[in-house]
Amino acid sequence: MTSISKPALQMAEEESHDALNALQDAVVEAIERKRRLGQYWVVWDGEKPVEIHPGDHSKTAAE
Repeated sequence: MTSISKPALQMAEEESHDALNALQDAVVEAIERKRRLGQYWVVWDGEKPVEIHPGDHSKTAAE
């Protein structure tokens, strides 16, 4: 088994962190667009998909 040098591992971790941040930013942008347009979006609550409607504060993803 070959070992990965510390700088290479650190670089891979930074790239993974950057990718995760980009995905999170994209999701926030998509949800904000749906909210502005008055459209619903679907999230996974751990057990099932749940519709989230803008302005409907009674439902959460945990319900």
